[in-house]
Amino acid sequence: MTDSPMGLLYTTWPDIESAESAAEAVLAEGLCACANILGESRSLFRWEGEMRREREIIALFKTSSGKAAALSDRLARLHPYDEPCVIALGVNETGSAPGFLAWVRGEVAARPG
Repeated sequence: MTDSPMGLLYTTWPDIESAESAAEAVLAEGLCACANILGESRSLFRWEGEMRREREIIALFKTSSGKAAALSDRLARLHPYDEPCVIALGVNETGSAPGFLAWVRGEVAARPG
């Protein structure tokens, strides 16, 4: 990740139910402060040699940089795909709202997980 106090994980899910279920689990476990589940998207990709077009749900998970690896591992275990898309993105502290970054860091630090 980065030296930022916040980590952001980008994920895709086959449906809203699996995204919400994973979000509820990692929130309860104290691995993230917030999950944003976005509307349906269209993904085009190659899988096992074939061109695929799938509808997927994008979910973003906000956590501390210190819990990003544990959150990534847990999301991968909760995910129904063989090779789930779980990507840790760096957060640039410059230009980010300091109070929000502090809230994210404090929320996950205050919880077990």
